[in-house]
Amino acid sequence: MKYDDVQITGIGELLDVLSGQVPENEPVWFRGHADATWKLDCTLARNGGMDNELPLIRRFKQNALPLITNRPADEWEWLFLMQHHGLPTRLLDWSESVLVSLYFAVNDEGGKHEDDDGCIWALHPQELNAVSLRDPNATQVLGLGDDEHFDDYLPSKIGAQRQTFQPLAATAVRNNPRIQMQQGVFTVSHRDLSGLDELDNTDPLWKVVIPAANKQNFRNQLKALNLSKLSLFPELANAAEHARSFI
Repeated sequence: MKYDDVQITGIGELLDVLSGQVPENEPVWFRGHADATWKLDCTLARNGGMDNELPLIRRFKQNALPLITNRPADEWEWLFLMQHHGLPTRLLDWSESVLVSLYFAVNDEGGKHEDDDGCIWALHPQELNAVSLRDPNATQVLGLGDDEHFDDYLPSKIGAQRQTFQPLAATAVRNNPRIQMQQGVFTVSHRDLSGLDELDNTDPLWKVVIPAANKQNFRNQLKALNLSKLSLFPELANAAEHARSFI
């Protein structure tokens, strides 16, 4: 199904748009961008591409193992740990909550994009998987580490693949407070690291544009809903920052 891009000025309008465009009883995922021109590409695509993946994993493992309590059980858990701590991966973060994504669309460190229109990307994950698997009957959102479709996407196997596969939408175990609070889900790319918005078939995607002039209004509304940096990043440093905001 083809969805229409729209522009909004408040949370009320956002909810109206969702009620009209989100299919009933089917998941829709969201991702907020402080700059509406940013592509839907993974961090590895912006940091040297596939040639850097295995060297990054090896170097991270070399120094991370003595610092962690529970050793990751498989390659996917290593990638999630890397992603959580800011290393480039083939994973792209999404959220099952549109308000979480709205927060990222209207907040950016240092306010560098305050004068740029932001946006919320919306993804129909079932449709993406149907397109990527070339199976119009695909109705499942796949689980990383649980579904055999992802075997070909493993870092240890991807180099031996003769075929390049399309990105897939996946759920994963929420094994840290941050991903739990952000209701995190993922898309995972294969060897081709082009952005999702550059796929031949972009029907599973649509975009809600947030004019730069309305970002402060959205921040005020999110504050009224008690959705803050602390609620999305439940860490001691943010607890301290949150407390200082009341002085």
